[in-house]
Amino acid sequence: MNIQDRIVKTIIVIQEAGQGLTREQLQAILLGNETEELQALELDQLESFGIAEGMDEEDWNSIFDRAIEEGLLKIKNQKQHTLTYTPEGKKFRKKPKAIILGDGTDEDDYVGVGDDELDAVMRNALNEKREEAAGHLTSERSKRQIKLIRAIDRKIALDDFAENENVDLNDVLDELETMLQHGKRMDITYFTDEVLGKEDVEDVRMSMGPNPDMNALRQEWGDVYNEEELRLLHYILS
Repeated sequence: MNIQDRIVKTIIVIQEAGQGLTREQLQAILLGNETEELQALELDQLESFGIAEGMDEEDWNSIFDRAIEEGLLKIKNQKQHTLTYTPEGKKFRKKPKAIILGDGTDEDDYVGVGDDELDAVMRNALNEKREEAAGHLTSERSKRQIKLIRAIDRKIALDDFAENENVDLNDVLDELETMLQHGKRMDITYFTDEVLGKEDVEDVRMSMGPNPDMNALRQEWGDVYNEEELRLLHYILS
């Protein structure tokens, strides 16, 4: 069975929700099932609510697993078992291709790198000069900043870094903005080009000019980008 439409609709729901969603929440939203949980979270108010209404209630877990296998979805939070889309998933929404549902997908195969492996990669990435510059930092926040610098040096996706640090992407953006206030700008275009699209970023740049105000960004582009994406835009355009 070709499930490309179902995956596209799943990505649309997550994008509009602006947060990771459990498999149960995703299925309920897709099929338009008004559960008490969705009503309490106001997820039944999403424009995409019921976007897959009328489609057979087949095993949506298999569809989600297949999307993970294809690198279009990933597990955002292990404890809450929430899913979100990847940069490849965002591209897939714009240019979908046929995906045939298969068997034997194991969710554990797609959890991603562990903390130890990630730390090893980042340790090898940081050169001696950065080690000397960061050596005097001792607070927990400073230690996280060091790890963030290492991750960016290795061009590790910021949302993957946040997941492995068990923090929200907004916390990572807080760290980036703090470093920026102290005169240290990090080049995260490798990530924003994938997540936002290089051409789309240039469109915003042409529209807003240099150093756009965050509130102005929200007013002009808030219906296109979620809060995290707007913060990324603000950072790279500042």
